[in-house]
Amino acid sequence: MTARITKLFAILTALLLIAAVVPARADDNRTPISRERILGALDSSGIRITPEQLEQLSSVTASEPNPRLKVISVEVLDGEADKALLRCEQPRTCLPFYVLVHWGNPGDDPSAPSSWQEGRPTQPDLKPEDMLVHSGRVAVLVIEGDYIRMTLPVMCLQNGGRGQRVRVIDKDTRNTYLARVTGLGVVTSDLRTDGGQD
Repeated sequence: MTARITKLFAILTALLLIAAVVPARADDNRTPISRERILGALDSSGIRITPEQLEQLSSVTASEPNPRLKVISVEVLDGEADKALLRCEQPRTCLPFYVLVHWGNPGDDPSAPSSWQEGRPTQPDLKPEDMLVHSGRVAVLVIEGDYIRMTLPVMCLQNGGRGQRVRVIDKDTRNTYLARVTGLGVVTSDLRTDGGQD
């Protein structure tokens, strides 16, 4: 009886050791997901940024090289950063992961690359009563052109007063726009002069 228990214990120990070794070998075959892949997925979702604006919160690996990624959601943290949730198109290829997208304002960081600063709205200090749109709040985007005028609800990513240009995002399509503040809770993008999307 003792020999039988010892044999059973030896078999169970061997099975446990095999189970511990197999995942370790599987991890050896994983490859890091590159910043370029992440930037490409964000760009496909309408979030066009420079590599310096991307902050990876952790290193992420996949079971195959160069997996196709998709953006699941984007959460507005404040007027300066968004948190994006990404995952591989094939769910078994990698775990979902978060990255931060830093927007910043011109003048916040003089060492920021010029490509980061280009096209960014200017935001001089405003009195609270002069602010017509507020970061994190809903506004109406008016898109005007030669033969078009349409409105859609957007989320403001920056505070702004009349005449200032601020970034806004369409929560459904995740497209971002650079638009001029024209009224209380209203921003306007003129296709003839602004060019539309950010």
